[in-house]
Order: sequence, then structure tokens, then C-alpha cells
Amino acid sequence: MTFKEEFLAELEDCLRGYGAVPVLDPGALARFIEYVRLLPEDDARLRCLDGVDQGSGSFWNNPAVWWEAVPRFGLVVTDCSVLLDRMLDEAISDEIDVLEMEIRELPG
Repeated sequence: MTFKEEFLAELEDCLRGYGAVPVLDPGALARFIEYVRLLPEDDARLRCLDGVDQGSGSFWNNPAVWWEAVPRFGLVVTDCSVLLDRMLDEAISDEIDVLEMEIRELPG
């Protein structure tokens, strides 16, 4: 399964009520799902999300994405591109935090 397929499956689970979080605006999330579906497989943001999350969970386990951004999409932020950018920003920020913590734990 590609990252995009996995991403779409998770979003669709949220839309159907099976996901980890309730969705406040199902119509907006459905629009976002269609936006992601239409992105080419080699879209830079999707590639970056896939790359930044390898092994760390900075995207899939990020509360700022899955417990804040996704459930509230459509209430304040309605632009699909802005939501995807925020998801990427949050994942990268989380990844940087993880790397900084690992560096601090290095001996010497």
C-alpha cells in the first residue's frame, strides 16, 4: 500500500466515524479527501510526509494533525492546500523535536 493509499484510507475512516477522532464538518473532510485523491503520486508534500514519518510516527501519531487539524477542518480553515501544508509543517516540526531530543541523549 502506498503512502497516499494509506493516507486516504485513514481520512475515509475518520469521515465514516471509524477514525480516532470525530469530524465536525464531514462535507469539508470529504472535499479534502477528493483533493488528496487527485494529487499525483509524486506530489512533493505527499513524498515529504511519507519520508518524514519513516519509523518515527511524526505524522501518523501527531496530535496536532489527527486530533486538531483533521476534526476541525472546515470550521476555520477551508482550503485543502492549507490543511495539507499544515499537516506537513506539523510532521516536520515534530520530527525536528524528536531529532533534537535524540541529539541531547547522545553521550558526550
